Amino acid sequence: MALTRSDIPTLLLPGLRAEFAAAYQNVMDNSVAERLATVINTTQPVQKYAWLGSPPAMREFLDERTPQGLSAFATSIEDKTFEATIAVDRKAIEDDQLDLIRLRVRDLATRVAAHRHQLVVQGLVAGATALGHDGVSFFSSSHPVNGAAVSNRSAAALSAEAITAGISAMMLVPDDAGVPLGTMPDTLLVGPALQWTAMELVESPVVVYAGNAVDTAASTPYKNMLQGRLNVVVSPFLNGASANHWFLLDSSRPIRSMILQQRSDVPVEFDALDQSSGAESAFMRDRFYYGVRGRYNVGYGLWQTAFGGFS
Repeated sequence: MALTRSDIPTLLLPGLRAEFAAAYQNVMDNSVAERLATVINTTQPVQKYAWLGSPPAMREFLDERTPQGLSAFATSIEDKTFEATIAVDRKAIEDDQLDLIRLRVRDLATRVAAHRHQLVVQGLVAGATALGHDGVSFFSSSHPVNGAAVSNRSAAALSAEAITAGISAMMLVPDDAGVPLGTMPDTLLVGPALQWTAMELVESPVVVYAGNAVDTAASTPYKNMLQGRLNVVVSPFLNGASANHWFLLDSSRPIRSMILQQRSDVPVEFDALDQSSGAESAFMRDRFYYGVRGRYNVGYGLWQTAFGGFS
């Protein structure tokens, strides 16, 4: 028997689920959040992290091992539930606007990735005052390390001098025993307002010194020592009061500055209230709802892998 237009709503959901799944996999493969944060899968609504101290340095094996226990510092991350839902009039489906509906469903997948990206960046911005696992603000000038105060923040505006100072500071950050961790940043995170300055600072092969009224030396080009040292990531979520903030991040380490915690037993799901589900809205108002739901959250990892510029 031939299909009629009234059959379309019932048959639509499986196809939209497939559309969402394909789009979601694509955006996750290119997700900014996964590039910046350590992703932790958990089955607990609240996960405690008691291992956020630095691992012990290697030592000569003389008589017996000297195992190091978990850090005295700990933090917990509680997941949150997020959703995004679109409403579709039944007549839009019957009038053969399926391609437009599929586009909106695909866009739902991109909004999931964008939201995770937003949470990670907002967490870094909040780190100027929010506490890290060691009891001081995540970006602080007084992290307690082996009896000394160590800084991972600056008030300087983005410049070559500020970047090199930040890189040097990160390389000298010690572990819990005072031995330098040798952290090497590989990422410069900025907002749209600083993107061109950032690209010029770390991607241009040549820097041109320009003479001015105070220093009348001739303009001189010289090799840019920062070229190729950092990958520039531009986030639209660095805006407004945080438009001029910049961050150096080491994304090569297993434990990074931010932790993106997600439920492995409750994956991001796409579902619907439509004709096939017998929803009241479909019967009474001729309207279907398609939505996505996920449980995840962000928290702070190792402050030693991040340096913040709050100008």
